[in-house]
Amino acid sequence: MPATLPAIIEDLRKSVVTDRLRRDPRSSPGHPLGLDRTSAAEVIGWGQANFDEPFEALSAEDRVLLYAYWNQRRHLEELSEAFRQLFSAGRPKDPLIVIDLGCGPFTGGLALAGQLGPEDQFDYIGVDHSHAMRTLGERFAIATERIDSAPQIERHWSATVSEVDWQPPPGWRPVVVIVSFLLASPSLDVGVLIDELEGILARLSRGDTTVVYTNSSKPDPNRSFPAFRDALTRAGFRVLADATGDVETERRTLEFRYALFHRRQQRTLQLGGD
Repeated sequence: MPATLPAIIEDLRKSVVTDRLRRDPRSSPGHPLGLDRTSAAEVIGWGQANFDEPFEALSAEDRVLLYAYWNQRRHLEELSEAFRQLFSAGRPKDPLIVIDLGCGPFTGGLALAGQLGPEDQFDYIGVDHSHAMRTLGERFAIATERIDSAPQIERHWSATVSEVDWQPPPGWRPVVVIVSFLLASPSLDVGVLIDELEGILARLSRGDTTVVYTNSSKPDPNRSFPAFRDALTRAGFRVLADATGDVETERRTLEFRYALFHRRQQRTLQLGGD
């Protein structure tokens, strides 16, 4: 059976992105802000643009809306299927902490919200260099709060991992780290990424930690993946899945690269003295 986006996600995308673009006087059917798909791809830099900078007559807000319109749905389909399978044996017993690295407009949070219910809750840490992306993400999150069937979500937004404002002491809550299309960035330093990830995990929780990786199936966007996988392995993560696969949707078949890593809760105490 083809994977479908939950109705909650479809409704949120319509209210936050699609309807807004359709009401814009520059838009026409099939051409949001007057652009076809090819032109829009150039405006958003094929997903790798500096979204806080304007592009010709288009503002930073215009650019992130175009990104959400053209690119976000594919990522939502892949992550929704990943979470559906991850929680197929049951929902998490304790509230999750979710770290979405390169979060874009709340994409990982939306995908997770679509798989949970109103009795669930999670802390969402969205990390993205782009202020415009984080702003659109918060708009999505606010709209999610208004839906009775959605889980309770506490948000924490940050431009970098090191700047995440987390006040509670580390506990034992389970953590899910989303690394979706982040490794496609040619400027990413995997060593720095893993060091920052280990640093924030030490601040958040000693509980079970799962890393969900998704990316294009093409080789070039995955060029940093071997170093990423090896670094996680050295940090005590076990590889649960590492392959290329398909997600059948109502629109088309999506081929993508995915991997799943897991590290059990850290119960070794760090003691001082001789």
